[in-house]
Amino acid sequence: MDGVRIREYRSEDYHVVRELNLTTCTSTCSPGPGVLLTLLAVPPVTFNLSGSVPVCLASGALVLLGARLAVRRLLDQGIRLGLREDLQDIDASYMSPGRVACFWVAEAEEEGGVGGAGGRVVVGTVGVLPCVTQPGAWELKRISVRQGFRGRGVARALCTTALGFAARGGVQRHLVLYTSMLQADAQRLYLRLGFRKLEEFLWPSLPARLVGFTGKK
Repeated sequence: MDGVRIREYRSEDYHVVRELNLTTCTSTCSPGPGVLLTLLAVPPVTFNLSGSVPVCLASGALVLLGARLAVRRLLDQGIRLGLREDLQDIDASYMSPGRVACFWVAEAEEEGGVGGAGGRVVVGTVGVLPCVTQPGAWELKRISVRQGFRGRGVARALCTTALGFAARGGVQRHLVLYTSMLQADAQRLYLRLGFRKLEEFLWPSLPARLVGFTGKK
């Protein structure tokens, strides 16, 4: 993680933080083995039922296209919701004095065309704030890392900073986060950081039900 430092959010970071969360959310998703096996099972099942190779190939292509469109819609809904909720006013959501909440950015030396004041650019984000859906708990949110900086330990450093804050605030044992079935890499990181799965649930929307899109807490 050479050249990358973690610091608290500042008001001038507002637009780049929103842009980062908007553009990186879909590109950070990597399906787990269960999702891949389910998709790969469609063509042979279709061939067994129809006995036709063209029908088999066409059904596989349609399933992949339909799943891709449905997942894209789900991810877009989640991103837009975040931009309207806690990321609408980051200072009020995370940086209010006396509130056990905070937002951090990872900052690095500018690399080829990504803007940033003083030759540095925001390459990652994370936040902690009281959980809306579970009173008495706090939520780890907005974990995003820019494409060119993944695999360098940036996400781990961001999460470690947030966990340290939660520990100092006395809320670490009440910290939760939510992920989806597509965030396999992120889930492995969370497990290494000490999180454990509490429940798995079907995402509450029609597209999610159609493709069996699940989330984890």
